[in-house]
Amino acid sequence: MEPEPDNLVLVLLREMRAKQDSDSARLERVEEQLRHVEKQIDDLHKIVVYSLGQTTETQFRQSQQQSKMDEMFAQLEKLLSSKEPV
Repeated sequence: MEPEPDNLVLVLLREMRAKQDSDSARLERVEEQLRHVEKQIDDLHKIVVYSLGQTTETQFRQSQQQSKMDEMFAQLEKLLSSKEPV
């Protein structure tokens, strides 16, 4: 006796399931890669925010130091100009 041919619907369902399994595995790999890229972007964002903050703080401190130096030079000039020549 010859084996009975598979029902065409069952054959198609098996093919669809195999394709679906393959697509699911591929989707999982893509999702993992996307999570990795998202983490890299988050890390980059933190670095940029930190760097911009450091730059702003550095500029602020430099301006404060410049103001203090200007003040000291003004006082020095005042002291030197108030002295009478010997």
